[in-house]
Amino acid sequence: MVQSSKQRLKRYSEAFKRQVMAEYEQGASVTWLQRKYGIGGAQTIKRWVQRYGRQPFRTEVVMVQTAEDVARFREMAQRIEELEHLVSELVLENRKLRAALEVHGIEVKKSVSPSCGTCGNRETSR
Repeated sequence: MVQSSKQRLKRYSEAFKRQVMAEYEQGASVTWLQRKYGIGGAQTIKRWVQRYGRQPFRTEVVMVQTAEDVARFREMAQRIEELEHLVSELVLENRKLRAALEVHGIEVKKSVSPSCGTCGNRETSR
């Protein structure tokens, strides 16, 4: 028996190509689809997207970070978490103080500073 050294060409049906395109358009990555279905050609799915897809071919973003970048990101995420905790504590303290003022019949008004439309919530009591 003589073995052939020829490569076998894979042929895909229209239905198969459309199935792969449906998964791609639902967000599956090209790499994942290639592994899932054993599609070998690097440009095969890209050609199918151009021919059968309703959306243009999307590029995949690969983020390359140094160890310092990762460490800095973690530090910033931890700092954000700490600040969010502090803000929630301040909001609760503010509500308690407002409730105490209300109990004593002290009116609290908010005024908007003309220099800053969103900040400057000064409280005045009467």
